[in-house]
Amino acid sequence: MSCQEFEELSAAYALGAVTPEEQQAARAHLVTCPKCTRLAGQLRSVVDLLPLSVAQVTPPAALRDRVLAAVQQESRVVPIERGTQIRARKSKSGWGIRLLAAAAIVLLMLTGAMTAWNISLQQHASALQQQNTQLGSRVAALQNAKNTLQREVAQVYAMQGQGQAQAATGSLIYIPQKNITLLYLYGLPELQGSHLYQGWLIHNNKPTSIGTLAIQNGIASLTISGNVTGFDLAAVSLEPGPRASASAPAGPVIVTGGLQHPVKTLYTI
Repeated sequence: MSCQEFEELSAAYALGAVTPEEQQAARAHLVTCPKCTRLAGQLRSVVDLLPLSVAQVTPPAALRDRVLAAVQQESRVVPIERGTQIRARKSKSGWGIRLLAAAAIVLLMLTGAMTAWNISLQQHASALQQQNTQLGSRVAALQNAKNTLQREVAQVYAMQGQGQAQAATGSLIYIPQKNITLLYLYGLPELQGSHLYQGWLIHNNKPTSIGTLAIQNGIASLTISGNVTGFDLAAVSLEPGPRASASAPAGPVIVTGGLQHPVKTLYTI
C-alpha cells in the first residue's frame, strides 16, 4: 500500500470501516511510514471525541409519576377476623405512609443527583466539544498546510508493446517542474540494419513525430520539451530508417499508451 492509497483509505480505517484485507495492508504500511502513522493518530483522536459530541438526554418527566404510582398501590386485605382486619389495615396504612415518604426521599435524592450529574456532564461535554473543535481546526490547518506544500512531481502513463514487441513495457512520464516528458521502454526487439524506433503523439488519428528513441543497456528512451495535453495516444513505431519518418509512421506501430488519464500521479512534500 502506498501513502496515497492510505490517505484515501485513512478516514474509513480510523472508523474501523474497512475490510480485513485493507486493514492488514494499512497496518503493514503504517509500520514503515511515520507520516501516515501521524495522520492515523490524528484521525483516531477525532473519532474518539465523536461520541461525546451528541446532545445529552434528559430523563422523561413521567418517570416520577410512575414511581409514585407504583408505591401508592394498595395492598390486598385478607379478612381473617374483624379486629385483625382493622389492625392489618392500620398496619398497612402505616407502612404505606412510610414507604411513600421513603420513596419521595429517594426520588428527591435521585432527582437532585441526576440534575447535578447532568449539569456536570454537560459542562464536561462542552469542554470536550471545545477541544474537539480546536483539534478539528488544527487538523484542517495541518491538511491545508500539507496541500500547500504538496507538489506534483510527475504524471505517469503506461506504455505496452504489441505484435512483434508484445513483451515490451514502459512509461511516459511528464515532469511539471521541468516541463519535460520522458519515454522509457524495456524489452524492445533488437534493431536490425538501418531500422530505428520513432515516437509519436496522436490526436484524432493524426500523428505528430516526437523524435527517435536512443537505446542504451537495453533501455529505449526519448526526452521531449513540453507536456502531452491535448493528445489521445502515445505510440512507438519500427521505422525502416535510416532517417525518421516525417508525417506518419512508415513501419508498424509496436507500442502504444493512452494519455486521457495518468495511471499514477506522484507528489512530494
